[in-house]
Amino acid sequence: MLHTVTEIEALRRPRGYCAVYVDGDVALRAHRDSVAAAGLHPGRRLDPEELHETLVAAQEADALRQALDAITGRDRTETELRRRLAGRKFPQPIIATVLERLRSKGLIDDRRYAREYVRTQSARRGLGPRALRGRLAQLGLASSTVSEALTEALPDEQQETIARTLARRRLSRLRSANGEDVRPRLYEFVLRRGFDPDLAARVVDSVLGDRDE
Repeated sequence: MLHTVTEIEALRRPRGYCAVYVDGDVALRAHRDSVAAAGLHPGRRLDPEELHETLVAAQEADALRQALDAITGRDRTETELRRRLAGRKFPQPIIATVLERLRSKGLIDDRRYAREYVRTQSARRGLGPRALRGRLAQLGLASSTVSEALTEALPDEQQETIARTLARRRLSRLRSANGEDVRPRLYEFVLRRGFDPDLAARVVDSVLGDRDE
C-alpha cells in the first residue's frame, strides 16, 4: 500500500514552518527547508517503510537546524540542548542522533564548556569552586567533568588570588563597621562566593593583617 503526500500547508507560527499532510492527515510539522531537504512534496507516493524513513529524516533535519540555532554565538551543554529539543517535542532517538552528530564535529563539548565557564566566571564574577560546581551541575554537567575543569582552569593559587582580591574590595566597604564585626562579615562574604572555609579563613587573616601593618 502506498501513501500519498496530499498537501503541504504553510503555518503562521512558527515562521517558516509548515504542516505535511499524508493521506489527508497531518503527519509532520517542520521547517519548510527540512521538508524540502527530505524530498516531501504534494503528490509524492511512498511505501510505509519509505514514508517512515522520510519523516524521520525531516525531523532529524529540523532538530539539527534548531540545535545549530541554539549554539550560534554561544556554547551550550549537551543537557541544555537535550532539554531544549525535548521541549520542542522531538523524539528521544532523534535527539540522540542530532547530539551525536554535533559531538562528532566538535560543535558541542561538555569538557570544553566546563573549562571555559570556570575561567570566565571565576575571573569576571569572582566565583569560587563550590559556587561554580553548583552552577555547572544545574547545567547538567557530570561531576567528573566539573572536577576536571576546576583542576585545570582554577588551580589553588589562582583561587587564593581571586579570593584575596574580593576580600580586599569588600574590606574597603567595611571600614566604618565595628571592628569586632569585620572579620566574621568578611569571612562570610568570601564563603558566599563559593570558596573553601580554610581558604576563606586564611585569606581574611592575610587581608586583615595587611590592613593592620
